[in-house]
Amino acid sequence: MLRSTFQLIDGIGPERESELWSEGITTWAQLASSQPQHIEVLQQAEQRLDDGNARYFQDILGSRECWRFYANFQKTTAFLDIETTGLSPEDSYVTMVGIIDYTGFTAFVRGENLDELPEALEKYSLFVSYNGASFDMPFLNKEFGRFAVDGHDSLFAHSAHLDLRYPLRRLGFKGGLKKIEQATDLGRPSALSGLSGYDAVRLWKMANDGEPAALTTLIRYNAEDVASLPRLTEMVVDEMAYGTPLSATMPPTFPEYDTDALPYDSTLVKYLTRSARPRY
Repeated sequence: MLRSTFQLIDGIGPERESELWSEGITTWAQLASSQPQHIEVLQQAEQRLDDGNARYFQDILGSRECWRFYANFQKTTAFLDIETTGLSPEDSYVTMVGIIDYTGFTAFVRGENLDELPEALEKYSLFVSYNGASFDMPFLNKEFGRFAVDGHDSLFAHSAHLDLRYPLRRLGFKGGLKKIEQATDLGRPSALSGLSGYDAVRLWKMANDGEPAALTTLIRYNAEDVASLPRLTEMVVDEMAYGTPLSATMPPTFPEYDTDALPYDSTLVKYLTRSARPRY
């Protein structure tokens, strides 16, 4: 998909890119052949693509076009979602981080293996989140800001970040992740579907108070949110690329992770869904 993207060249914006496509120029090779003045830039882009450097393309194209990266970096993509004790990193902290990649799901839990997260993140070229730019990334950078990456005080300086909230908004979908899962019919029905972020806070407190199944239920809740991100990403990429040469290089379907493999306490879930709680 990136090899059909021309906006990385100075002077080529969305309109000129569309014009080139309509003229039958749909790949870097064809552009280099017809307009050799761009050969050097295109050769550099080809090298960065071979190197797996998605951040290079985000720095040039901007976050708005990050959906174009997924097809080329799918196998080094991490779908990520965090749980916290509140809404602000200034007075709350990360309790766990769930990641789904090509190998499956991994939970990084405070007090167990959360400190292993910075090293684990280094292998990914692209991160996909929902509202991560405003929520997940600030929390994680506050938690691990002391870990410099490529000279930058950020966990994610080496990678690109696709925050699905923004392309989904361009497609007409607004609201929280669960609302969008329902609107797109891409969320899996589950006994945990009625839980909210506030319930995740309660589960963490219960786990610290000694409730034996609270942590496993929290992990399952997180995994279900993360598991919907690959499906939403594929919908976004398909819709955004529709009718353009970009659709000729759609990625294969991402391996589906079966969250049913993770345990949870149904009695605890019923208690949480029946008890009064504020919106979160």
